[in-house]
Amino acid sequence: MLLRVLPLLLIIFSGNIQASEFPIEIIEYIDNTKVVAFINESDIDRKLPWLPFKGALPLTVVDALKAIQEYVASDPELMNATLTEIELKQIPRHEGYWHYMVKMKTQINNKSLPHYFIVLMNRKIIQGLREPETLK
Repeated sequence: MLLRVLPLLLIIFSGNIQASEFPIEIIEYIDNTKVVAFINESDIDRKLPWLPFKGALPLTVVDALKAIQEYVASDPELMNATLTEIELKQIPRHEGYWHYMVKMKTQINNKSLPHYFIVLMNRKIIQGLREPETLK
């Protein structure tokens, strides 16, 4: 009986393994700070490639900032965040697909707290993580 069920179980489990999606790791450096973000392959809109000097960007800087502004407005902890930097970068190992790297900051008790975001060309926003410095 086990020998009859084993092939079926293997098919079921292999299907589940293939269905899982490994995230794309984006590592960026802003102001000598390493920022890491993870996006899913399915988050990249395949209809929105961009080749520099070959056409208009699918999402302009103004549109990216509007998306960030809407995102920040929905989070009380980011309500007073100010923009400090925005850069256009290519998604690693995905030629023709780009994102904006956005750095913002909030002031808490006279201390500046940075916030990092990835804005994809379809306006999807992923929060980046500041990688802690290694101990020496």
